[in-house]
Amino acid sequence: MSELTILHDAIAATIKASMPAVQAVQAFPEAPDGLARPAIVFAITAMDPDADPGDGRSGVKATFEACVLVDANLPGAALQAVELAAQMADLLHCQHWNLDFVEGTSSVRAKPADATSESWRKKAWTVQWQQLVYLGQEQWPWDNQGPGSLLLGFSPDTGPGQEDGYFSPEQLA
Repeated sequence: MSELTILHDAIAATIKASMPAVQAVQAFPEAPDGLARPAIVFAITAMDPDADPGDGRSGVKATFEACVLVDANLPGAALQAVELAAQMADLLHCQHWNLDFVEGTSSVRAKPADATSESWRKKAWTVQWQQLVYLGQEQWPWDNQGPGSLLLGFSPDTGPGQEDGYFSPEQLA
């Protein structure tokens, strides 16, 4: 299973567990119109290169968008949409979905799905966020060296036969 599939599954599971009033949560829905309401549908809307972690994986800054959909025919639907968008934004605070290949969320923002001068009447809201995702497998291309402890030495007391004089950075404190 790819990192993105695992991430989408974790996002959906976290939203379902944290927002029990939401009837349907789905990533990349085929037809969101047929979902029970209220619903949250979400997807990655952009991916940009980010910092290389230096371990063989690629760092990607993913932009996500979730749409909060409510039954527009119910009284108070606009307020329900705003409340669910606020809950979603709160859920996203420093969220990393209990996964070790993503960093905490950033740039969280919520707004009406179709911003107009009468946006207070809107019954659908979008919540956007960004998240650094590491794709691929960690690699250590140096077969003859394990990823061990860092040891220091000062010239001229370095090189073969001088290993006994090396010390760890912690010993400098």
